[in-house]
Amino acid sequence: MTDHLKASPPERYEEISRHLLRQAQNELENGDILQASDKVWGATAHAIKAVCQRMGWNHHAHNHLSAAANYLCSSFGRDDLRTSFVYLEALHTNYYEHQRPVAEVRTGLDHAGTFIEALSTMRLPESPVDKEQLSPLESRDQERLLRMLTRRNQYSHGPQFSTAEAGELPPVNPPIMTVEE
Repeated sequence: MTDHLKASPPERYEEISRHLLRQAQNELENGDILQASDKVWGATAHAIKAVCQRMGWNHHAHNHLSAAANYLCSSFGRDDLRTSFVYLEALHTNYYEHQRPVAEVRTGLDHAGTFIEALSTMRLPESPVDKEQLSPLESRDQERLLRMLTRRNQYSHGPQFSTAEAGELPPVNPPIMTVEE
């Protein structure tokens, strides 16, 4: 069993992130721009998932990752990281569209390294930016993002289960169908 499977969830996500970043570098060196793009995005996504896991935030959909990145970048006053995140999301698209040249993928790899390192060193949950320094519109955005990250699944009709707890779900009893004559 590999070490990242033994680690607790945040550490597992961080290990996967570092592993994917190394793979992205290898793919880029081998000239596989599509795989390098995908691995760069995967490394970024797993780094965000590590933070979300620590904070107890939703992180199972792309919009949750985007919300978390935006919330953190704003909370810590890191517009440079927000710019990096937008760039990294474009690399995610590049996997499907193959529109970015190798130089942009190489730049994305650099951005990912910086972004991932910054996330791993952020002091959570404290936020160094005073909410009063935010404009009313930015403050409303922050509140909206936090609600998205912390709300229960709207489709859930009971306790929310993660995929790791799926075996603990009660059995589903199908309704009894009757045939009317």
